[in-house]
Amino acid sequence: MLAGLALCHITGPAAAQERKNVAARDLPPSAVVIDQDDRLSRADFARVNGLPLSVVNARFGATGLVRCGSAVGTGQLVGASNVLVTAAHVLFAPGGKPRGDGGGCTFQIDAGGRRQVVPIDVEGVVCGAREPYNEPAVKDWAVVPLAGAVIGAKPYMPARSIAVPSDIVLGAAAKSGGVEAFSLQSCRARQVTARAPSGLREVALDCDAEGGVSGAGLLTPEGAFVGVYVGFRSAHPGKAGPYSMSHYNFGVTAEGTLREAIDEVVGRNRSASVAP
Repeated sequence: MLAGLALCHITGPAAAQERKNVAARDLPPSAVVIDQDDRLSRADFARVNGLPLSVVNARFGATGLVRCGSAVGTGQLVGASNVLVTAAHVLFAPGGKPRGDGGGCTFQIDAGGRRQVVPIDVEGVVCGAREPYNEPAVKDWAVVPLAGAVIGAKPYMPARSIAVPSDIVLGAAAKSGGVEAFSLQSCRARQVTARAPSGLREVALDCDAEGGVSGAGLLTPEGAFVGVYVGFRSAHPGKAGPYSMSHYNFGVTAEGTLREAIDEVVGRNRSASVAP
């Protein structure tokens, strides 16, 4: 299991408020919208991009809802049909305790023509930190096995790396207050805001996000997994404005120890995985 890596200290602009978004009763959410809210439903995303809806559903169909205690975030199948990647703070509360145990943490996804709700094995997690609120954002990721395989969804495959700047798609499953709302948005990874010795990079995004988007996948337009959304830094959260270093969302790249963790958990759970 990967643990104990010394990652760089990260700070935001002095005028900006930083928050790791999650839709939980004890964590008030704030939407950080860049210019205007450009998130789309799958059907609208297909229409705008001139793609058959069936292609969009297949390409971006591994995203679902993570419920853990009172928290509601986003997660996705990566590498295998029984391996979930999300933000660590969706699973762990301040102080490092899991937000839920037993059947209290689940992954919910519509796949194979039906809704599937699969328990999350929080004890099997490999993560950057179990206390992500006290750590740099580059540690706010978690790779965790599911108690069973999701049938009918094609897992995202991790890309070798992400170019910055580059075009990405942000795939989310919820909004503030734990409201289920699947959305896709074409946006950009704009610049690297921090680097870690472990090989991960923190990247500023001009995507739109709010509570519930935590843990959402940063994907290539072709559907490869390149990172995970973590939170925002903004001098005016809740009020739309142009992208700047005092108003942006950010994520962590699926490189270094995060990529190693994906490989480890996929390998560990391969025998229990069911091909979609």
